[in-house]
Amino acid sequence: MSERKVGEFIWQMLELQDGITTSDGNWYHITREQIERYTPGLLKKYTLERIIKEADAWVKSADGIALLLFFLLAYLSVTPWLAALLSLVFFLIWFFNTSAFLVVAASPLIRLITTDGFIYVVSAILLMGIAFNGFIAGFGIIVGFDALWYGIALFFLFKVGLLRLLIRLIQSKGKTRRVEMQDRILNMLLIRYGMKSGILTGKVSEMENKLIEMANYHKTRKK
Repeated sequence: MSERKVGEFIWQMLELQDGITTSDGNWYHITREQIERYTPGLLKKYTLERIIKEADAWVKSADGIALLLFFLLAYLSVTPWLAALLSLVFFLIWFFNTSAFLVVAASPLIRLITTDGFIYVVSAILLMGIAFNGFIAGFGIIVGFDALWYGIALFFLFKVGLLRLLIRLIQSKGKTRRVEMQDRILNMLLIRYGMKSGILTGKVSEMENKLIEMANYHKTRKK
């Protein structure tokens, strides 16, 4: 991993014998060599770092989008508790189906809204607007002070990742063997890029099964 300055977050990835890990805390159960066999020639068009970084962004995309949805609803004068509930429902739907929503063209936007700087700045501005309970010039929208407390709570649940961690903890207690979310997302990202580049033309289900077999192989070796 590259050297980083104190107080500065620099995204990093590390290739290991049994997979790829990143500074976002994600472990992808596939190696560079297996990706090259899975999508021959793809890494010549797109760097592995770019693909993994986009996968990381999609993994935490539910956090950023759900938080922004709450602020949007709050500024549209939706009742705070209802806005919070809708954002939580949206989070769960998006979290468990991220790979199905994945679109390569949207990756730059997803990377933007999942960056710390963007979320912190946007959240601070919108929370201050809610706190002052004032009139938002140019929009004609009046927001309620109660939404501030919901906004702060959701910020910790989404941006800090507490809700995502809770879901993963519950899943880890289950006995059902499942393919981890980050592997499904990387799988779909490789498929989308492969099809965009004309490399993959087979059935998506067959390609998914192939990558899932690779992921399970590495999990078995780790035990």
